[in-house]
Amino acid sequence: MSMQERRPTFFARYSLLVLMAVFFLVPFALRGARLSLERMKNDVKDWLPSDFSETKDLDWFRGHFLGEQFVLVSWEGCTADDQRLQLLAKKLVPSAPTDGEKKFGANVAGHGDDFVGDRYGLYLTDNLYENWGGQDEKWFKGTGEKWYYLLPDGELRVWDGGSTMLGAMYRSGELLLTGKNELSGEYAATVDTDYYKRPATLQAHLFKSVVTGPQVLAQLAEPGGSLLRDPENADLDDLTEANQIAHERLKGVLFGPDGKQTCLIATLSDAGKVDLRRTLGRGFMGRPLGRMRQLAIEAGITEDELRLGGPPVDNVAIDEEGEITLARLVSFAVLVGVGLSYLCLRSVKLTIMVFFVGGVSAITSMSLVYWLGSAPDAVLMSMPAVVYVLGLAGAIHIINYYKDAVEEDGIEGAPELAVAHGWYPCLIAALTTAVGLGSLATSNIAPIKKFGIFSALGVLATLALLFTYLPAALQQWPPKLKKSRDGSVQAKSPLSIWMENFSLRVADFIINRSTLVASACFLCFLVFGYGLTHIKTSVQLLKMFDANSEIIQDYAWLEEHIGKLVPMELVIRVEPQLMGTTGDEEEVVEATADDKFKYTFLERMEMAQRVQVAVEEVLGPQGRDLVGNGMSVATFAPVLPETGGTTRDFAIRGAYNRRLEAHREDFLKTDYLREEDGSGAELWRVSLRLGALQNIEYGRFVTDLREIAEPVIAAYRKRDEILRTIDKANDGKGFVTERVTILGPNYMAYDEQAAAKEAGEKIEYKLDPQKIFALTLRDLLVNARLSVNYFDPIGNTAHPEGNSQARLDALMKRDQYFVVVADSPKYDVAAIEAAGKTVIPATDYQYSPSAPQYAVTDADIPELTVVYTGVVPVVYKAARTLLSSLVESTLWAFGLIALVMAWVLKSVRAGIVSMLPNVFPVVLIFGFMGLAGIEVDIGTMMTASVAMGVAVDDTIHFLTWFRWGLDKGLNRREAIREAYRRCAVAMMQTTIIGGLGLAVFAVSSFTPTQRFGYLMVSLLAAALLGDLVFLPALLAGPLGSMFRPDKKSHMGHEEHASGDGTPPEGDDDGDEPSVIPVAIHRGENGHSENGHSGEGKQRTDSHYRSGHSG
Repeated sequence: MSMQERRPTFFARYSLLVLMAVFFLVPFALRGARLSLERMKNDVKDWLPSDFSETKDLDWFRGHFLGEQFVLVSWEGCTADDQRLQLLAKKLVPSAPTDGEKKFGANVAGHGDDFVGDRYGLYLTDNLYENWGGQDEKWFKGTGEKWYYLLPDGELRVWDGGSTMLGAMYRSGELLLTGKNELSGEYAATVDTDYYKRPATLQAHLFKSVVTGPQVLAQLAEPGGSLLRDPENADLDDLTEANQIAHERLKGVLFGPDGKQTCLIATLSDAGKVDLRRTLGRGFMGRPLGRMRQLAIEAGITEDELRLGGPPVDNVAIDEEGEITLARLVSFAVLVGVGLSYLCLRSVKLTIMVFFVGGVSAITSMSLVYWLGSAPDAVLMSMPAVVYVLGLAGAIHIINYYKDAVEEDGIEGAPELAVAHGWYPCLIAALTTAVGLGSLATSNIAPIKKFGIFSALGVLATLALLFTYLPAALQQWPPKLKKSRDGSVQAKSPLSIWMENFSLRVADFIINRSTLVASACFLCFLVFGYGLTHIKTSVQLLKMFDANSEIIQDYAWLEEHIGKLVPMELVIRVEPQLMGTTGDEEEVVEATADDKFKYTFLERMEMAQRVQVAVEEVLGPQGRDLVGNGMSVATFAPVLPETGGTTRDFAIRGAYNRRLEAHREDFLKTDYLREEDGSGAELWRVSLRLGALQNIEYGRFVTDLREIAEPVIAAYRKRDEILRTIDKANDGKGFVTERVTILGPNYMAYDEQAAAKEAGEKIEYKLDPQKIFALTLRDLLVNARLSVNYFDPIGNTAHPEGNSQARLDALMKRDQYFVVVADSPKYDVAAIEAAGKTVIPATDYQYSPSAPQYAVTDADIPELTVVYTGVVPVVYKAARTLLSSLVESTLWAFGLIALVMAWVLKSVRAGIVSMLPNVFPVVLIFGFMGLAGIEVDIGTMMTASVAMGVAVDDTIHFLTWFRWGLDKGLNRREAIREAYRRCAVAMMQTTIIGGLGLAVFAVSSFTPTQRFGYLMVSLLAAALLGDLVFLPALLAGPLGSMFRPDKKSHMGHEEHASGDGTPPEGDDDGDEPSVIPVAIHRGENGHSENGHSGEGKQRTDSHYRSGHSG
C-alpha cells in the first residue's frame, strides 16, 4: 500500500482534540492546586491517628483547658511601666471590660458562644469590598473561603456566587450585558445595625483570652490579693512579702529573671485556629499580615521589636516556610528542568513539551489533594517537585523513543511508534515508583501517609500526559532535526557521546573484576547494614528551621529574657467519690463511712502542688534545668499550711480549707482547675515548660516525669489503703491517733537535706522515686492525724541510734501497724507479722513502662490518676512511630517492588536478586546516617521508599537491554557491555535530571525539605552506583545465570548461530524471549543495530506492534 493510500494515524486524526481536552482540564488542576494551598495546615497533634492514647488525651485536654495553645508576646523593654502592654491586651480582647469575665488577670472575650462573627468565622479582607451588588452591602469572608455580605438593615447573607473561574466568567458577561452585578445569597443571620456602621466589630474573635504579667501580679499581691493571709487587713509588710512570693512563682512564666521584663500570653479562639496565618502570619506570599502583628503595630510595637513564641507560632512558621520553600523550588526547578531538557534534547519545542509535562504533573498532584478532600502540610509541599522531576524524566524517555522512530521510519506515525515502544517500560517504571511511594501509606504519621498516597497518584497521573498530550503535541508541532554531512539525522550531543565512551570503560573494568566489585559491594552492605541498627529519629518542631530563621531568633530571645516555652501538661484527675468536705472536726464526727477517707479541697490542691514541687526539684533549675517554674492552682493560692497532725494543726488546715473552698469558683476560672464534663471529676492542671532550643530527648524526659509523678499519686492511693485497713481493724471507728511505723526509707538523710535547704544551702536534687513516695506518704499519714514513726535501716552516722535494734524493738512494742516501703536485712517482716503486728506492703510505688497505660477516655481509668499530655508526649510518640514507619514502609516497598520485578522477569529468584541494587542506596545512605549519628526526621524518612521506587526504573532499563543481548545470542559478558552501551547514557541523564532537579530542595531554609533534597541527590547517586556497578557485577558472576532466557528468540538469533544450528561459542546461557519490549535503533550506516537492513527493521517494528520482544 502506498503512503498516499495509508489511513491517517490516530494522532494525525485526533491530536487536536486530545490537546483541546488537555488544555480544557488544566485550569481545573490549577484551581485545585490553589485551593489546596489555601487549606494548608500543620499541627503535630494531627500527625497521629485519632485512636492513639496520646491523641485522645490531647483532644480531651484541649476540650477542657485553653492554655495549651498559647501565644507568648514580648519585646525589648516590655515592663509593667510600658503602656503598650495593656494597650495590646485591650486590642486583642476588646470586649472584656464590658461583657467579658476576668480570670485571675486574664481578659476573656465577651459575646456568647453563638456570636455571629465566631459562628461563621467572619473577617474583613485587606481590600474592603462595598456596594458590589448595588445594595450598599459590606463584604466579609468566612470559614471555608465563603463570602458573606451585610445589608444596611443588619441582615447577613451567604453569597451564592462562588469564587470559581467559570463563575467569574459568567459574572463578567452578566455585567457586560446588564451593566450591573446580580446580588443573591442565602439568609444567615440578623445582627444589630451598629455592626453595619462598624463592620470590624462583627469579625470573629481570634483570641479567646489574654493575660499579662502585671495583671496576674496584681491579682496575687496587691490589696485584696489571693496571696495575702488576711486580704482585708494587710499591712505593708504583708504586701511586700506577697509581692516577693508572687514574683518567685511567676519567674520564668510571666516575668523574666530580672523580675522586670514581662510578657503577654494570649490563647486562640476556635476561629483563630482555623487559619493561623490570618491570626499570626508574617504576611508572606501575598497574604495579609496576621491579626496579632497588625494589632501590635497599632499599639506602637514594630515588627522588628515583636517576639512571638508558643505552639501556634511553631505551626504557622511551618506553614509559611512550606509555602516559601515551594515558591523558591518552583523557580529553581524550572531553571534546572529547562536547562537540562534543552541540553539533552537540543530543541526549544521539545523543551517546552517536556516542561509542560513536568509542570502540569506537579500541579495535578497538588490539585488531587484538594479534589480528594485532604489538606496539604509542610511535608507534602515537597511532593510537586518530586512528581515534576519524575514526569520530566518520563517525557524525555518518550521523546527519545520518538527520535528513534523518526530516524528509522520518518516523521509520519512517529508519535504512535514512540508510544508503542515506550508504554510498557514507562508503565512498569511508573508502577514500581508508585509502589515505592505508596508504601509510605503504611505509616501512622499523617504527613508521611499523605505524601505516599498523593505522590503515588501524581506519578501515575503523569502517564496520562505522557501517552496523550506528548504524542499529540509531537504530532502538531514536530521538532526540526539536524542532519549530518552524510545526510543522516544527528541525534546525539557531544556530551552524550562522551558519557557513552566513559560508561563503556567502566563496563570493561567491572566485567573483568566482577568478583572483586561484587565482594566490595557486599562488604558495604554488611558495614552500612550494621549502621541501620543505630538509626535515631527526631520530630522536634524547632529543628525544622534554620538557625538564622526568625522563629529561632525569637525563641532564643524569649527563653533568655522570659523563660522556657515548650508546653508539657500534667492533669491530676480526681473522681467525685474521692472528694471530701471542708474538714471541720464536727463534720468528721458526723461523716459517713466513706467520707473519712475522702480528700478535702486543700488536700486535692496539695496533690497538684506536690507533683509540681517534685518535678521542679528534679527537672527544674535546682536539678537538671530541663523545665522552668510550673503553674498550677497553687500558684494563685496563698501559701498552703505546713503538714501537721495536732489539734492546732488540724484547726489551721480546716480554716485554710474553708477559705480555699469558698473561692472554688474563682479557681475554676484560672484555667488550672476544671470539672470534667459528664463525670464531674476535678481536673487539676500542672503546666510545665521545657526549653525549646535544648536538645532534650523527649522519650527519656516523659519517662522521668512519670517516675517523679507516679510515686506521689501512689502515696495517695497507699494512704487510702492504710486508713481503710486501720478503720476496718477498729470496726469502722476510725483511725485517728493510731500508731504507724514506716520501714525502709532513708528518712534521716531526707530530713537532713530539708534542713540544709531551709538554711539556704544549694541542694542538688536527683531522681529518687523512693524518697518522693516516702516523704509524701509520711505527710499524708500525719495530716490524717496518725502517730507516725519510722525505722531508717540506712540511718545517719551522726545519729547511730536512729537505726539501732533497740529502736526497732521499742517500735515493735509501741506500734501496731508497719508499712514496708523497702526490704532490709535489719528487720524480718515475717517475724513482725508473727508478733501479731499488721504489715502493709508498700513497695509497688515505682512507675513501670510495662504497666497498663490508660487513655483518659478509657472506661476503666482509676479514680485517681495523672494524665500526661501536651506537645511533648505527642512528639515523642511521633518519633517512635516514625522509626517503626521507616522500617515498615521500607519492607513493604521491598516486598511489593520485588513482586513486580519477579513478575516482569518471570522468575522469583531473579526478582529477589534484582532488588539488591535497588536496596543498595537505602542501606548505603541510611546506614551511614546511623553510623554518623545523623537523626532521621520526618523529611528524610520518606526518601527511602522514594529512592527505592526511582532506582527500579534504572534496573528495569538495564535488565531489558541485558536480556535483549542474551536474546541475540550474546554471552553474559557481551550482553552486559551491550546493556551499558544501550542505556547507561540514558540512566545517567535521568539521574542527572532527577538528582539536580531534586537538589533544589537543598537550598531551602526549611530543614526537612533541605535534608530531603540532599538525601535524594545522595540516594539517586547511590542508586546509579548500584545499577551501573553492583548490578553488572552480579550479572557477570554466578547470580547472573538466573536472568538467562529458557529458549532462543526467533529474532536475530540465526545470525549468531553456527551453520549447524549450535549456539555460538561462549553462549552459555539458556534462552527466553524478553518480556520487556525495547527499541531497536538504526545505526549510522543506515542499518538497524541488530545487523539487519531495512527489511529487518520493518520486522522489528512489527514485533513492537504485536507485543513481542525486540
